[in-house]
Amino acid sequence: MTSNAFFSRRGWLARRMLVPILVLMAALGAGTGAFAQTPVDPPDRVAQLNYFDGPVSFAPAGFDQWAGAVLNRPLTQGDRLWNDAGARSELHIDSTAVRLDGATSLGFSTLDDQTVQLALTQGSLIARVRSLPPGQRFEIDTPNLAFTASQPGDYRIDVDPASGTTRVTVQSGSAVVYGSDGASADINAREQITFSGAGLAQVAAQTAPALDPFDRWAQARDLDEDRSISARYVSRDVIGYQQLDNYGDWENDPSYGVVWVPRVTVADWAPYRVGHWASIAPWGWTWIDDEPWGFAPFHYGRWAQRGSRWCWVPGARNVRPVYAPALVGFVGGSAGGISFNLSVGGAVQPGVAWFPLAPGEAWHPSYRASPTYVNNVNRMVINHNVTNITNVTNVYRYQHLPAAVTAVTVAAFAQGQHVRGNARPVAAAELERARVVAPPAPTRDPRSVFGASKLTQAHPAPPAAVIDRRVVSNPVFNRGRAGTTPAREALPNPQLRPEPARNADGGTPRGLTPPGPASPAAPAAPTVRPPLAGVPLVPRGQREPSAPARNEAIVVPHPAAAPVQPPQAVPHQPAVQQEPMQREQAQREQGLRQQNAQREQAQNEQAARAAQMQAQQKAQESQRAQQEQQMRQVQAQRMQQEQQMQTQRAQQQTRQAQAQAQAQAQAQAQRAQQEQQMRQAQAEAQAQRARPPQEQRAVPAPENRVRPKPEGERQPLRREEPRPVQVN
Repeated sequence: MTSNAFFSRRGWLARRMLVPILVLMAALGAGTGAFAQTPVDPPDRVAQLNYFDGPVSFAPAGFDQWAGAVLNRPLTQGDRLWNDAGARSELHIDSTAVRLDGATSLGFSTLDDQTVQLALTQGSLIARVRSLPPGQRFEIDTPNLAFTASQPGDYRIDVDPASGTTRVTVQSGSAVVYGSDGASADINAREQITFSGAGLAQVAAQTAPALDPFDRWAQARDLDEDRSISARYVSRDVIGYQQLDNYGDWENDPSYGVVWVPRVTVADWAPYRVGHWASIAPWGWTWIDDEPWGFAPFHYGRWAQRGSRWCWVPGARNVRPVYAPALVGFVGGSAGGISFNLSVGGAVQPGVAWFPLAPGEAWHPSYRASPTYVNNVNRMVINHNVTNITNVTNVYRYQHLPAAVTAVTVAAFAQGQHVRGNARPVAAAELERARVVAPPAPTRDPRSVFGASKLTQAHPAPPAAVIDRRVVSNPVFNRGRAGTTPAREALPNPQLRPEPARNADGGTPRGLTPPGPASPAAPAAPTVRPPLAGVPLVPRGQREPSAPARNEAIVVPHPAAAPVQPPQAVPHQPAVQQEPMQREQAQREQGLRQQNAQREQAQNEQAARAAQMQAQQKAQESQRAQQEQQMRQVQAQRMQQEQQMQTQRAQQQTRQAQAQAQAQAQAQAQRAQQEQQMRQAQAEAQAQRARPPQEQRAVPAPENRVRPKPEGERQPLRREEPRPVQVN
């Protein structure tokens, strides 16, 4: 049904919206065109971590701390991913799929409305660029070159830090690679070229080889996407549509058209209730759902309740989707201005409550954004012909519905704890008095930034060399200056300091210390690199004053190596003053020796970890090779069994054909014999009819004549009847 019909049949919608919304007509008619983005607007797309298998960790923008990866977490500019040895992961950016193999490091250099710029410093990456509209740029930067896709296609890039090379394989499509000296080279379909150095020096060039296990895994996932049923009802640019097929059903609704109904077994399930919140810049509080399908229905479209079931209304398919952090409304107390005090669990305490937006209800961001951006986010599910909505009230459809409202404490919300298990019931009377309020202010507290990731548990992290390795960027698009020379640049490094969460009264929660100048008496904590967990988080680009700079040698002076100076007159000092100076110098030398020893120990531990990782990688590769060999053997056995079965079927078919032929031959012989007998009988009948009639025929004997008996047969005795006697 059209949006005009929806608004005419749902006349109450204009009376139940939050605040007036001004919808500009500038983007009218540009359903699939590019949006004009102002500097205050955040990007209209993100990357989704929709799949990972094995040890995978991530580091948010502005932090050196690594944590365990979180499913469905939005990734944006400055974020980094690390696949440990043996792990695999999959990302989606609009309709483009990016897949990473084991021992792979990936960073997001740029991710906005026009540009996807990734930094691959080590490992293997396969990208399937399904579409590349005009003005869009897809780039992968490596230590040797900058790869730029020229058209949709399938591409693979392998970065080998041991040999210092980058191998580019183009299965389909075409691409251009750029070196640090401004040189460029075209790579067409079915070509593979290996480059060394940063000047596009070709080491090897050949036709794209046969697919390896990583290629086949990516190809299988591409085939699943090609067969997706959900792609018939939503745009492929809606991130996360691939996961909807296996976890729900598409149904027709008389009011909303085609809707998606999830298969959930939780009795009190409601949208935005199974997951957690995280503070992700520049959007602020972002919902991260725990379900495998929990990305598209919580960042696009709206939710509607049909009876006792919830259904997702995706909106118009021909409108370009724009990502939103969470399409919900927040409710708070009824007095005292904007307040988050609710009666949660029967006691008044600081709480945060929210509800899903219904179809047609406008979503308003809590961050700065232009009216065009707000229009673009809402135009999928709101009639874009309405330019001004007035005379509205601060009431939404599910604002006062206890089954739709979810509430947790402020601490659980700000610390990114799982809502499931921490949700508190809210009385219907309290909801009737509650009103719509703004969401809490975002924070850079590590617990809120990392969300429900496993910060306190061991998690892998890339080696220091991988983190520090720089990449080559495309000279045509380098920092937006066309035609400039390429730059070897590091990943974005905003200087951000974690901030602690605040209680309702503005105080610092127990166990956290607000940032401030360090006390001179308290020594600074040393910087410890992951994978050790639970260490203080230090903003990227800074180091503690007590720790030596990376790659900075510390030399301990030796008395024998000191230059010989001519004897000079030394003023006499009392022994009381010389002894403290000697002790202080000895302490300094001892401290330097300890620092050198610690540094050597750290280097040895790092080398041991690297050797252990290489050994594990070799063991895993060997195990993979064995598994592949076993799979080949199983496939060979299956092929042999199939051949035997085919041979048996052929023999059985041959026997059946012979039996049928023999039966047919016997039936034909019987029919021929019967026909022969019939012809003979007809001939005899015709011959008998052709004979002349006999003129004399035998006269039959009278019946009372005694016929003679043949010889040897006794004649029966005739019994004479007694004659009557005459009486005189």
